[in-house]
Amino acid sequence: MDAFAKINLFLAVIGKREDGYHELVSVMQKIGLRDRLTIAKAQHNTSGTLVTLKTDAPNLPTNDTNLVVKAANLLIKEYGIATPLAINLTKRIPTGAGLGGGSSDCAATLLGINQLLGLQVPLDKLMELGATLGADVPFCVMANSCNTTALAQGIGEKLTPLPPHPKCHVVLACPKIHVSTGEIFKVLTLCGLTGINIQAKLDNFMAAYNSKDILQISKNFYNTFTPITSKIHPQISSLISDLQNHGAYNAAMTGTGSTVFAYFENENKAKMVCEILEKTHTNTKFCHTEI
Repeated sequence: MDAFAKINLFLAVIGKREDGYHELVSVMQKIGLRDRLTIAKAQHNTSGTLVTLKTDAPNLPTNDTNLVVKAANLLIKEYGIATPLAINLTKRIPTGAGLGGGSSDCAATLLGINQLLGLQVPLDKLMELGATLGADVPFCVMANSCNTTALAQGIGEKLTPLPPHPKCHVVLACPKIHVSTGEIFKVLTLCGLTGINIQAKLDNFMAAYNSKDILQISKNFYNTFTPITSKIHPQISSLISDLQNHGAYNAAMTGTGSTVFAYFENENKAKMVCEILEKTHTNTKFCHTEI
């Protein structure tokens, strides 16, 4: 089961709810970078639990703090599953990078177990269950199974599928910086955003998106968190500028960071820029992927 990464083409905070969560509006996009999960019925259960997780990521926990294990245990509880499950996770999406890797792994677990055990849980129910595990999980359930682009509202759980994004070449710049989403939200102060007309920016983005013009879409990227995260980690601003200066249509940060993505006119240009910039940004991993 593939677990695809996501980027936020548009991400804005529009308010704060009484329960402490922030109201968001975002356009979320699936990209080609992915993790891989293999889920199988286990022959023996020697661990004392029904879920065993193995991964090639050395610093990733494999206990019940991992979203993969949480997702599996949620289905076990919800549907009375007694079958031991062995899950193997091959990581390619960096953690703490704004690419939704943990959420996508969680979503792929829900989808994979549903398929393996023939539970026949409807997609909307899997998305509902996923929302209890993380705000990005419902989109990842959708993206890993069908639609690849969506407008997300609320805390991210209210999804409206959008028409397919035109094919595009994307460079990802992933610095060795782990950004805590919780910490960035703590820094966020809504009073500093009152002068920004979010609706106008969203309208401009949606007009560009509906035109299917890659250049216009890229010109209307927006992320509330870019000035906040880049103030803490100036390298993010440097990466955005360098990608723009090397011929990107535009570059932006995804999520609360730290990954920066950029659109390019063709594959050769994208690959060449990866080779050039990895020589000057030695603590950053560059890769080319597609939408």
